[in-house]
Amino acid sequence: MENPGAVSLWFGNCSNEDLLSKYVEIKYDNEGDRIPSSFMNNFKIDFLEYNQDLLECTYNEYPTSSLSELLKNASYSDALISELKDFYGESLEEKYNIVIRLYDFEYEELVEEAKLDGRNLKYMGSVIYED
Repeated sequence: MENPGAVSLWFGNCSNEDLLSKYVEIKYDNEGDRIPSSFMNNFKIDFLEYNQDLLECTYNEYPTSSLSELLKNASYSDALISELKDFYGESLEEKYNIVIRLYDFEYEELVEEAKLDGRNLKYMGSVIYED
């Protein structure tokens, strides 16, 4: 649901950046109506609560468990890393190479994980990036 100052994060693995882009891409039908992305469908997010302009994705060629590495180019990276380190510690238990971030949105955890490129994409939580 919409929540200014919050960001929801999903971590996973994907073989290439193009596949990740297609996964979050919203398309349009012949009448100009929006077609939800695979990401939206998998995590049961609808257009009423979703703003495509507030979505960011990061792809790294090599998986890592370092939060700093995974989020180094994210908007508000310092705040995100600090909040997540408080919960997960310096490193994650698994290695990931993609992060999907949806700003001003607090996911209600309807679905905990889904498949992307035959691998798990996990909802990791929502944190505050701006008061």
